[in-house]
Amino acid sequence: MSMMESLLTKPWFHSQISREEAVLQVTKGGGDSHGRFLIRRSDTKDGELVLTFSNQGAAKHLRMQITRSGCRIQHLFFDSVSQVIEYFQKNPLQLDKPCFDSKSSGLSEVYLTEYVPF
Repeated sequence: MSMMESLLTKPWFHSQISREEAVLQVTKGGGDSHGRFLIRRSDTKDGELVLTFSNQGAAKHLRMQITRSGCRIQHLFFDSVSQVIEYFQKNPLQLDKPCFDSKSSGLSEVYLTEYVPF
């Protein structure tokens, strides 16, 4: 079974959801949705996936390149998409532009929390 085929069994994988629908799904609840996520196919890059997640109620999208040996997101390599999720549940996502938490003066950190079920 290929990596893409195995994704079809994952509850956080939304194969054919559009970018716009993904935004609506992860940002339901505004700021309370912080860390909510799903994985979807890229609308623009065939064969790539996108991690769509909420950062303080705003949707962010990170592309994942799928290779024969695993997947790459940002500068990190993983054996599987499941490993990507496990990693970012324990380690904060590195965003290009810092986002500030309105409750404090520091930068907000985004850990993946709950997934949007398919």
